This record gives sequence, structure tokens and C-alpha cells, in this order.
Amino acid sequence: MFVRSRMSKKCVCVSPTDSLAKAYAAIREKGFEGLPVAKDGKVIGVITTWDILQPLAEAHQPETYLSKTLVAEVMTKQPITIREDDIIEEAALLMHKHDISLLPVINEHNDVVGILTESDFLRIFVEALGLERKGTRISLMVNDKVGELARLTEVVREKGFSIISLVTFEPGRMHADVVLRVAGDDPKPVVDALVEAGFRVTHVSQVWA
Repeated sequence: MFVRSRMSKKCVCVSPTDSLAKAYAAIREKGFEGLPVAKDGKVIGVITTWDILQPLAEAHQPETYLSKTLVAEVMTKQPITIREDDIIEEAALLMHKHDISLLPVINEHNDVVGILTESDFLRIFVEALGLERKGTRISLMVNDKVGELARLTEVVREKGFSIISLVTFEPGRMHADVVLRVAGDDPKPVVDALVEAGFRVTHVSQVWA
């Protein structure tokens, strides 16, 4: 999955010479946490709701602060960006590592072509885990060694269940947490088979879309 397939393409950029009032109106209209700041099509900064409103309390003339202050005065300069042909995991890691809520997307010519936000990743998370599909969620403790996940999926296959998603948490420990989602209304046959195969099942719940 590439960034270009998940970014918001209808990205509005603000100019460094726009007033904060104009930028704030654009941010609210789009419903984002912020927007890229562009000059001649190139990203030169990012401005967020926090950037705009946080200094307002200390402004000498708060009644005219938004209309008289320019975006260039408060924006984050030299922002982190990502290319549209990069993989989506790299974008997620960048946002997590740098604790940012939006990521401008650029093309090979460094022109801004889109934006990724936390909302985009929430949608990706829901889709990747199959959260909108009916099925059964099974939590397990699995030995972190070669072949264990293959053995787990083989047990599921033998019982005739289809895997919706499989996610591992905190791999690298002696035991990893695995969350398995399978299609089907009656999970007992596959749960019993997993236990018989030596897997530690810690939680089972049916999920209804």
C-alpha cells in the first residue's frame, strides 16, 4: 500500500502571506488539524490549529491578532514530508516518531499533491483489521520462534475457517500477543483446535459489524 492510495488528494494549502484568520477558516472548513503552507507549489511549512490559537491568549491585541498576523510568523518551517510513492508504513512511522498529526505529501518534483492525517490512519487501521466484517476475535499468547505463526494458520485452515486479519503485538519477547480474527459464527471448533495444538487462548469474543 502506497501513500498516494491513502492520502487526501483534495489538499488545500495556505500561503505564508495569508492571515491567520484565513488559515484558520480553511482548516475548519476541511476538518483537519492543520494544513501545509506552500509557495509556488512547494511546501515550506505547516500550520496547525494549535499554532494559531496558542499565542492568542498572550497577544497584546487579541481582537485583531488573527487578522493581522501572517501565517509565516507562526508556522512550523522545514516540515517533515513524504513522497506519494513511499509505503504507508513509512508515513505512519514518521508521524509517530516525530509526534505530528499531519504529513504533507509531495511528488518527484517536490510539489505538494496531498496530505495524510491521523484520521487517514484510523481508517487504514479499521480496514487492515477487518473491523467492519462480522466474525470472531481470538487473542493468543504465541511463542516467538520460527514457524509458530505458520502452525497457527494451519490449524485455522484445517478447521475450515477464513482469516480476516492477524496482528502481532510486541514481537521480540519470549511470547508475543497475537490477535486473530476469523470469519464464522461459531468459533468453538477452531478455538478448541488451537488449545489442543498448544496455543494459549486468552480471550474470545464475537464481533458484529
